[in-house]
Amino acid sequence: MDFLSEILVYTQKVFILVGMIIFMIIPRPGKIAYLELGLILLVALLTEIAMLIIVDVLHQNPNFAANIYTTLTLPIGVLLYRHRSNWKNKNLIAGLIIVSFLIFALGNLFINGLYHFNSYSETLSAVYFIVLAIAYFYLLIQELPTESITKLPMFWINAAVLIYNSGNFFIYLSGEYLITVLKDDMVDPWMFHNFFGLVFYSILWYAMLLIRSEYLKRSKQ
Repeated sequence: MDFLSEILVYTQKVFILVGMIIFMIIPRPGKIAYLELGLILLVALLTEIAMLIIVDVLHQNPNFAANIYTTLTLPIGVLLYRHRSNWKNKNLIAGLIIVSFLIFALGNLFINGLYHFNSYSETLSAVYFIVLAIAYFYLLIQELPTESITKLPMFWINAAVLIYNSGNFFIYLSGEYLITVLKDDMVDPWMFHNFFGLVFYSILWYAMLLIRSEYLKRSKQ
């Protein structure tokens, strides 16, 4: 791992930790309202800690931790959209996405094993998140809320989801070919992945600060 790649890896760990700290200082009603966001940050933080131990201490393949992270975060993310949206048939849509993804992801893990980078599941997860994000923006524009949409925490959460998954889509899509056929170590593509991770978590910081501000104002009313 070269110096720049290592810097990006450890910076992302710090960004996730900071995000978890910001979530913890949100008033309790805000934490409950955005519980799924906190769960995603917690899963990300635990995954990064696990990967740090696996790579730097045990010197083992960390792919199984990444595979578990992907398998968990898509369902949690879909539940966040279900909770924070007013879509018709949202329970049915969320259920279909979660069940179809889990069948696909768990099937891949069974066939390829925990230690194989599961790029197909990563790709499907990105596709689902991109579709959800575009649909959310479309319906948000249709509803035209009276307040500025840039003051809505979910606007920024959705923007973070769209940027992160759009940016990483082609990395995930080509991952299996790069690893299996070209025997690429994925260091260079993963630098871009980690860069988009920094963008993702920094936008989430802003969204969570908006949540904190909103619920602090409510507590004073």
